[in-house]
Amino acid sequence: MNKDDKLDAYTDSVLRRIDADVLDSLSPDQYNAIKEGISAARPYARHPIDKRGVLPVFFARYYFVFLMGRDKRTSTIKEEISRKRKSGLAGGAMFFVFALSPLILAGLVVLYFVKSAAGVDLMGDQHAWDLIKDILGL
Repeated sequence: MNKDDKLDAYTDSVLRRIDADVLDSLSPDQYNAIKEGISAARPYARHPIDKRGVLPVFFARYYFVFLMGRDKRTSTIKEEISRKRKSGLAGGAMFFVFALSPLILAGLVVLYFVKSAAGVDLMGDQHAWDLIKDILGL
C-alpha cells in the first residue's frame, strides 16, 4: 500500500477515521481506488491561492490558513448571473445610445438645412452658427 504518499488534508482526514485493521485488510488497488475516490469527492477543489503554515509564539504554536479563489456557492452564483444580466442590459443601452447618436445628429443637421432652405427664421437675426461661436468664444 502507498500509505507513504502525500495526501491532501481532506483525504488524509477521512482515511484516518477508518479503522486501521480495515485499512490494512485492503489490497493496494483497493486502497488506491478508495483514496482517489475520496480525493475526487472532496467538497472544495484546490484554490488558486492556498497558503498554510505554523507560527511558533512563545509556548504555543498557532496555525494559519489563507485560501483564496472564486466563490462557487449557489447563492453567489445566482447573484453573479443577476449582475451579468443587469450589466448586459446597461451595456446594450449604452451601445444603442452611442450607435444612434450620429444618426440623430445627422437628422438634426438635415432638419436645420431644410429649415434654412424653407426660409424659416426662429431667432430673428441670429443663426445656429452664431450661437455656437458665442458659446465656444470664437
